[in-house]
Amino acid sequence: MSKPRTIKESFFTGARTIIPVIPGILPFGMLTGVVTIATGISPLKAIFMTFFMFAGAAQVSVAQLMSENASAVIIIATAIMINLRFVMYSASITPYLGKMNRLQRLFISYTLSDQAYAVSIVEFTKKNSPYQKFPFFLGACTSMYVTWILSTISGIFFGSLIPDAWSFDFAVPLTFLALLAPNITDRPAALAAVVSAAIAILTASLPYNMGLMIGALSGIFVGYVSSKRKDTSHE
Repeated sequence: MSKPRTIKESFFTGARTIIPVIPGILPFGMLTGVVTIATGISPLKAIFMTFFMFAGAAQVSVAQLMSENASAVIIIATAIMINLRFVMYSASITPYLGKMNRLQRLFISYTLSDQAYAVSIVEFTKKNSPYQKFPFFLGACTSMYVTWILSTISGIFFGSLIPDAWSFDFAVPLTFLALLAPNITDRPAALAAVVSAAIAILTASLPYNMGLMIGALSGIFVGYVSSKRKDTSHE
């Protein structure tokens, strides 16, 4: 069994886990900055949105709606719908984190991201992981936050210099595929991945990214049922 790591070691290890996904984060952040400015938002407001929202897809959608003079209700509802997946992330990872004070909960709920969740849950589900879970997750969240802020602000000021032909928008889904593949280790996980992907593709035309939520929930349900059947057959 590995020797338990200190809080400091756990934090910096969590922060380093983001490094392999940075090639996907940087272009996505820059594109978010570029698209935000392209809707007519001023650089100062775009920077404020980046710090306030910390959500690329939601930021782009909100900027577009603002440029079309949509009502505040529509703008807020759209941002909430796009980010509903974070409810599932929170429910999934909270049991691993132990007791937290209010300030800690507020910070990690604000800095929670797809990437920080993905790399942390992979570590937390390993047998006999030596790292303290809350510092590890805090490190991953902090590292991702700093990377995102810097890349988006770079896009706000310098992103127009990037040629469209580079098609950096493909970097993000490729990054998540690289994180996902090693964790499909049994039949329930494979079924969940296939069902969620298929349904998300079939419902991609739905507004507010609802197809993503429907696909995710469908995958969770199928994986849960398959896992229960597997456990029952082994009894």
